[in-house]
Amino acid sequence: MRNILVNVADNPLYCDFYMGSIVIKGNAKIVISTNGKSPTAAKRLRQFFEDAVPDNIDDLVKNLNKFRKTIKGNFQEKVDILNNFTKELVNK
Repeated sequence: MRNILVNVADNPLYCDFYMGSIVIKGNAKIVISTNGKSPTAAKRLRQFFEDAVPDNIDDLVKNLNKFRKTIKGNFQEKVDILNNFTKELVNK
């Protein structure tokens, strides 16, 4: 036995691992996986997110990191503050 990992993208039964589709915009990374069920769907989702996520998202990530460092309180209080502050990112 050679102990070599194998990825056969179109045959999940023979895969030791899956390669996710990745969108990288600075420090923001979105990884998409279909658990080997549809690499084509993962590819199309990657293309969608490449267009949908603005190129300047890294500015937001960096600013939120700076803001996060200024928040006082226990862990749950900090999480609540950040959740409240960022909820507008997903509101329609």
